Amino acid sequence: MEKMGGRLGRIGLGGIAIGLIILAAMLFILVSALGDTGTAAVDTSAGRQFPCSVQSVYDGDGPINCTEVDLEGKQVRVRLRGIEAREVDNACRYPDLCPEASGEAAKAELTRLAVGRLECTSYGPSYSNVNASCRTATGTDLSCEMLRTGTAVRWPEYDPEGRLVSCIPPNR
Repeated sequence: MEKMGGRLGRIGLGGIAIGLIILAAMLFILVSALGDTGTAAVDTSAGRQFPCSVQSVYDGDGPINCTEVDLEGKQVRVRLRGIEAREVDNACRYPDLCPEASGEAAKAELTRLAVGRLECTSYGPSYSNVNASCRTATGTDLSCEMLRTGTAVRWPEYDPEGRLVSCIPPNR
């Protein structure tokens, strides 16, 4: 006991303080390193289901920017399957697929719908995006809802199975 007290006396309060500071710094580094691994890598290959924690929406048919990254480490960007909406500048790239709703209205509607975490099913890549159908936590199909509100039109080429036909209101 005498020897231990002697050693503590030689270290002093300054030595103990420095030791605690070093220990706190090491703990901070460890916690920070563990926190950085929080971004989940998801498999977005065709046929796979993946989560999308919505970060932002570009326009009425996407891309929807997710916080998740794909298996290559690139941010997941979802292009909604089977629909076409006007661009944010109100342009319509395909005259036969031109909804009456403005690009601004379509973006506002998708932004309202795509909140929180979505569950998406991939149909494969679409340029730098993932061609996918997505549902909200309450089960709302985003493509279907965009058709119901008239802010998008069905794009038959990208809905060959006819999944979205029943979503089109009878008066459209």
